[in-house]
Amino acid sequence: MRKGYKITLGVLTIMILITLTIGTSYSYYSVSDVQEDTNDLTTTCFDISFSDSNIIQLNTNGSYAYPMSEANALTKKPYKFTITNTCNNTNAKEGLKYDISLNTLTATPSNLTPYLRFKLNKTAPSAAAGTSAMLNTKTDTLNPNVKTDEGIDRSYGLITGTLAPGETVSYDLYLWIDETANNDVMGYNFTGKVLVYAYM
Repeated sequence: MRKGYKITLGVLTIMILITLTIGTSYSYYSVSDVQEDTNDLTTTCFDISFSDSNIIQLNTNGSYAYPMSEANALTKKPYKFTITNTCNNTNAKEGLKYDISLNTLTATPSNLTPYLRFKLNKTAPSAAAGTSAMLNTKTDTLNPNVKTDEGIDRSYGLITGTLAPGETVSYDLYLWIDETANNDVMGYNFTGKVLVYAYM
């Protein structure tokens, strides 16, 4: 045999032995195990309460709505509602986020929506006046999960916020036909509901 062939065969043999030794050592020293117990997760408290007091009154006798200025609309009785984060135990450390929307309903189509203006004022814990805006400019600004609620046709996101554990916030919602609307809106209607969607 040639000397070069012997050297090559020797080097290959040594490399094969090293590879076998490493592979055997790795399989000998690696450990695998299967979990037998269950994983236990503990969550914090997650709950809100919602209370309201009345319906929106668009005019004095409550019979018919008519176009009006913002100044006139703000003299009418608003829709008042309160949201409370009822989680105030020791596990509740993070606040709950919330989205408030005004929603039209599939059962009673609302053709007055493009002419409606709203203003949402915070009344507690500290007062803060909102900015009035046309309702249809607020479409699709809300968490899309809200639209899964049965009977909702369209969601108009009014405001988002966060409630600390045990905190309460109150709002006044004014809704009126914008003063620029003309006689074409006679006979139109709007039926909707306020929805509060809470999440973490």
